[in-house]
Amino acid sequence: MSSRIAVIGASGFIGSHVAVELIARGHDVTLTARDPRATAAWLVPALKKRAPRGTLYALMQAELDDADSIEIALEGCSGLICCAGTAKAEPATVELMLAAVQNICSACLTAEVPVAVFTSSTGSMNPPGDEPELKNELDHWSDDAAQIAAGKFGPAGKTRLDRGALAAMQESGGRLRTAVINPSLVTGPVYQPDPVGQLRLIRDILKGERMAESIPNDSMSIIDVRDLAQLHIAALLNPNASGRYFGVKRSWHWREILAALQRCVPGYSPPPVDPEEVPIRPTGFDLTRRDSLGVPLRDLDEILQAVVDELNRRGMLD
Repeated sequence: MSSRIAVIGASGFIGSHVAVELIARGHDVTLTARDPRATAAWLVPALKKRAPRGTLYALMQAELDDADSIEIALEGCSGLICCAGTAKAEPATVELMLAAVQNICSACLTAEVPVAVFTSSTGSMNPPGDEPELKNELDHWSDDAAQIAAGKFGPAGKTRLDRGALAAMQESGGRLRTAVINPSLVTGPVYQPDPVGQLRLIRDILKGERMAESIPNDSMSIIDVRDLAQLHIAALLNPNASGRYFGVKRSWHWREILAALQRCVPGYSPPPVDPEEVPIRPTGFDLTRRDSLGVPLRDLDEILQAVVDELNRRGMLD
């Protein structure tokens, strides 16, 4: 594989980490953003800090629904990672995500780029009925029609993205390899000047503005954004990697998450646990495929400590 990789959606939380990690490894990168000028103000300094001497990068405008702009960004590239999405959750989101994966895969075939990796979510992996004891990437699919009927347009879009990526690979006759990384809650250090929603969530918990009265009897699947970036790159570079991969460390009950936050911030006190409540079982995952990518992942305390450090750096806990 040649050294230049395209990152679609480099202005996002995940995409910026993918871009910085690629360039730290010595890859040239072509980065796309909806607003390259605004993105350059904060992303270019991060790239320069990590880039080995002689590494090249370009930042250009591209839109998910504009196949021509994606094809231009792919010039001279041998691989693509798409971390772009939309913050909107509306009916149009579903068709946008399907159009995005179709446009990107079509552009890859035209430009003879042999591999594309996509960021999706575990929202595409919730089969109807009772939750499996261990979810896996091969068998467990959400029902996108049911998701749309329930107004879950964001997850429905991801379900169609996953199906579109795998269909494009199957229909390419071996010309295109696709992989999809499926995270849930992604958090960690942030390059963007504005705090992402995940930072605000943890900040609100620590400030007593969320989960102040009771702990949800639920679980959350979490990963550090730096580890998620590594999973994307591992899937890109491994010629045997294709299909979907969980992008989670594991799932924890909120009791465990809040207890870990207390270890990170000793002044924080979680709400009391209801002694009569039977805690639900956290979501279970068969992580065999994820582990085949060979990326070591941070555990809960290290993940949350990085969040607390970022919040302190920004003065959000003052």
